[in-house]
Amino acid sequence: MQEQFHQSQRLPKEKLESLMQRSDNPALLHFIILYSLFLGSCFWVVFSWDKSWLEIILSILSFGVLSCGLFACEHETVHNTAFKSKALNQWAARLAGIGHLYPSAIFRELHFNHHRYTHIPGKDPEISFGGKPVPSVVSSLPMYLSWLSGLPLLMMKVFFTIAGAFGTPEFLRKNAFPFISAKARGKVMLESWIVLAVYIGIVVLAIYVNPGFWGILIGQVVGHSLLASYVSAEHNGLPHEGDNILEKTRSMRTNAFVRWLMWNMPYHAEHHAYPAVPFHTLPQLHKEIEGELKHQDLGYPGFHLKVFSRKIK
Repeated sequence: MQEQFHQSQRLPKEKLESLMQRSDNPALLHFIILYSLFLGSCFWVVFSWDKSWLEIILSILSFGVLSCGLFACEHETVHNTAFKSKALNQWAARLAGIGHLYPSAIFRELHFNHHRYTHIPGKDPEISFGGKPVPSVVSSLPMYLSWLSGLPLLMMKVFFTIAGAFGTPEFLRKNAFPFISAKARGKVMLESWIVLAVYIGIVVLAIYVNPGFWGILIGQVVGHSLLASYVSAEHNGLPHEGDNILEKTRSMRTNAFVRWLMWNMPYHAEHHAYPAVPFHTLPQLHKEIEGELKHQDLGYPGFHLKVFSRKIK
């Protein structure tokens, strides 16, 4: 993938090179804390199943929030920028993909095409299916409410995973997943089977061992609902035409916890402009090019309010 999609007039080459330096330490600590919390939430969900409704709700909500963090971790590690070590990036991406129910090999194929063809209907797989444009999730309020349920996003990943496990047959790859290259099929198949095996195991445990394991599946729905509300702000309502990546991508104003949880993904325009910059130096990149950003004035509540008031569609 290209290391940059924007040529800033404010960012000297030497500064960019320093921002692109990778290190294992920031991501290793971040990953250990996040994944430990996620595993703790899994235990809490399972063993709170026969407790009060309040504890069940809180445990599932914590699982859902941390699942969003795993998606952000997977996002950074498939870029091979979170860690200096390629092996650490790959293993962290796989583990995050298992937790989030999204094989990293599939996500890598989709996401790299998203960067190459950002917000171009029929080419960007985030707004296309089978190489054809699909309606925007903000095109109507019923469509948006459906999207915010998290079910379309979750079912898409389940569909990808099942298709990947069966080798992504050529007719299906060409007509539904053209972003998956033929040479990636082997990795996609292996990772898809691993993810499927884990979740089939969870269903078996829920039926025969402890019904609390159903809570993990419910937690995935909650997590994808939260994630749907998060990712909808990245590009929706912005121009499809033109070559300026900063016109097509929105950075978001938010608090320190969300930035930590999401591995600085709210600096989304900065990431699209320079995807080779690691997550831990994105705040510095933001300071360098802030004056060039086109869309950075909204927080997440403000974005959703504009969608529901039909100012973004």
